[in-house]
Amino acid sequence: MHHPPISGAPEEAPPHRAEGSVLAGVPRQDGRKAGPWHLPSDPAACRSARRALRAVLTDWELEHLAHTAELLVSELVGNALLHTDGPLRLTVERHENLRCRVEDGSRELPHRRAAAPDDEGGRGLELVHRMSTDWGVEQTADGKSVWFELD
Repeated sequence: MHHPPISGAPEEAPPHRAEGSVLAGVPRQDGRKAGPWHLPSDPAACRSARRALRAVLTDWELEHLAHTAELLVSELVGNALLHTDGPLRLTVERHENLRCRVEDGSRELPHRRAAAPDDEGGRGLELVHRMSTDWGVEQTADGKSVWFELD
């Protein structure tokens, strides 16, 4: 299933584009939430999510979190692309910590696993576990949300 590469901005904010991004939106008026952005169901979704995230972190003066946040968002989006169908969405929230949330259309919950040294995959959630302050999975009306926090 292929989704259009461009989506609308959150209703509370005028459109804004991170340079080279196919996503639109800016943090909402209170500076506590950006998105949700609809991501394309193709490998470009990882790049688009990183660019949108980087723009938000710059707006919020949280550039020091960019490297880790971009890596972990790429892992979550990549996992969703590999293991699920349906719409993908990215939302970034700022509370005590930064929370990045990737939603997909699958009700199947992801599992951490111990990858063998020669395995090609299976390390994504372990990276999220080790590099984030906290992380989790929540059921949604349309599937699930996998999130992580950084402080």
